[in-house]
Amino acid sequence: MSVNEFLIILTEYDYFILCFFSALPILSYVTGFFYQRSGRSVGIKTIYSVLIYLSVIPGTMAFLLIFYTMFFIRRNILDLNFYLYFLPLISMGLVLYIISRKVKFENLPGFGRLSGLLLLIGIVCLITLVLYRLHFFIGFFASIQSLIIAGIIIFFLFRYAAGKINGK
Repeated sequence: MSVNEFLIILTEYDYFILCFFSALPILSYVTGFFYQRSGRSVGIKTIYSVLIYLSVIPGTMAFLLIFYTMFFIRRNILDLNFYLYFLPLISMGLVLYIISRKVKFENLPGFGRLSGLLLLIGIVCLITLVLYRLHFFIGFFASIQSLIIAGIIIFFLFRYAAGKINGK
């Protein structure tokens, strides 16, 4: 089964997708009533972390699908299924906004690794887009210093993102 076939199968369940991604911001908002800033609310922070993971992972996949569709396939973005491509992004944004009003993300368990993963995915998307848009020749037509500096910057960005994923 290809990814495209999987997406076609998912289009048959638009109602369930709508219910799931509508429930995440509502649950985040309702959970906020039980959160107390002064008290120890480890359970609520864990619930917040679960809600963030449930919204950010599909939102990231939807972002990658939109990125691939726009820049590589060059398909019209208006022809895309709203529930599969845009609703996860909207739900992710709402969940992150609602939760950020109650608690700092640094205080949530696992958020550092998730943000490192998102940073790594963003860097890979940017590098992939640059490599896709450039026309390579046999030679490199810039100074060797600029090539070394670009390599060092990319290396440290990858190292920073990998360190956040590993929790260091």
